[in-house]
Amino acid sequence: MTPRNALGVFLMTVTPLALALDEAWDFTPRLSLSQDYSDNIGLASPGEEESEFITQLNTGFNLNRDGARARAQLGYNLQSLFYWQDSNDSALFHQFFGNGRVDLLPERFFIDSAASFSQRQLTRARAGADNLNLDNNRGDVLTFSISPVYVQQFEDLATAQLRYSYNRVDTQGNEGGNSQLNTVSLNLDSGPQFSRFGWGLALNYSQTDADGGASTTQQNAEALGRWNVTDRLDLFAVVGYEQDAFDQDDGNTQSDGLIWRLGSTYEPSARTLLEAFFGKRAFGTNYGATARHRMRNSQFTLDYTESVTSVTQFEIDQTIPRGVNQTIEEALIVEGEPFLFDLETPELRSGSFVSKRLSAGYTGQRRKLGWGLRVFHEQRDYEISNDSEEAQSIAGNLSWQWRPRTSVFANASRQESTFAGQAGEETLSATQFGISRQFGNQVSASVQYSYRDLESSRPESDGYQENRVSATLQKTF
Repeated sequence: MTPRNALGVFLMTVTPLALALDEAWDFTPRLSLSQDYSDNIGLASPGEEESEFITQLNTGFNLNRDGARARAQLGYNLQSLFYWQDSNDSALFHQFFGNGRVDLLPERFFIDSAASFSQRQLTRARAGADNLNLDNNRGDVLTFSISPVYVQQFEDLATAQLRYSYNRVDTQGNEGGNSQLNTVSLNLDSGPQFSRFGWGLALNYSQTDADGGASTTQQNAEALGRWNVTDRLDLFAVVGYEQDAFDQDDGNTQSDGLIWRLGSTYEPSARTLLEAFFGKRAFGTNYGATARHRMRNSQFTLDYTESVTSVTQFEIDQTIPRGVNQTIEEALIVEGEPFLFDLETPELRSGSFVSKRLSAGYTGQRRKLGWGLRVFHEQRDYEISNDSEEAQSIAGNLSWQWRPRTSVFANASRQESTFAGQAGEETLSATQFGISRQFGNQVSASVQYSYRDLESSRPESDGYQENRVSATLQKTF
């Protein structure tokens, strides 16, 4: 599926009813011009660096429609790069993201859809590159998802939801990232009448088919019971049956059996949420935890999950949340640069893996100072091959409102990775400093310096260092 086709399918899915209801579109164009200098544009090994000046032009728009029965938002960006030393390296990159919902029967039947197109590194090796770097390790990634949902309300007794979802991921230059995912889920949850003791039933089926022939089938049935001990404390238990089947060129395997988990949710105040559970899945002992705490000027979050997933599911998960939690512009443009996946992305390969993922963050804003700190760790154990890899990082940022329209910012991160079936590891350290100035409500300018240092102990990979300076002028209309 090409970018044009994906965009067309998304628009055909979301907009017909919105147009029929004669609801207005909100159209916001934007433009930014940057001049960049890199002393190692190809991310070459020490002693082989080549410097380059790049003029960068980003043109794009946001398109939004918010109606009673149809909602849609679309962001598009055209990144034009002009290289001074060798004009043959000049390139154009497209990025877009869109999501929407059409209510065909109010509160009964609706269709969700989302699509995205961006760039990422084809391998996790020699990470840290973006679209400006000429390292021949970049490809386009297209994701598309459409999901009809039917909801049936049984007065105060229960609510049933039936959802089907078709998802497609295409990656240019790496067939291991091309696949489709079909899922069906049926959930029946108790209604307000069961205020003291709640219950739920769930049936889930998913099948992932890679273009290379590998496939994964997962299905499970669960029954949940929840006891609301107090208004702030509840206990829950889940029991069910799970069956997973993995089919790849190098083997086939299947695991099934009884699954269960016991846990508790505690909300001591409106600012704090704690939840934890332990249990058993087909792949072994299973744990999970969530913590949220909001203070006057800051908030803390923590999540730990263990699940069977795949690269396909990862790419789809990256598409959907960005539309829910961020504006379209934030999903496409970060600090003036188009969005690019980071080291937390799994290796592009077919097949499923058990993910054990921990993420914790602390963010805040007080007067003129803003800050953020995030810690991440994930272990991926691949099914059938028994390969495993790890990724972990710590990243922080600071911003200071120096003057009413002038702010300075600093970012720093350190990321470490091991690779499935390969020896050695890589460590990427990055820092960035900058200053930005707002000229009215629609024009801003910024200057920033960034430094990246990759250390590698892998036999087939050397490290690199890069210094970069950028000046950017942005305008929205």
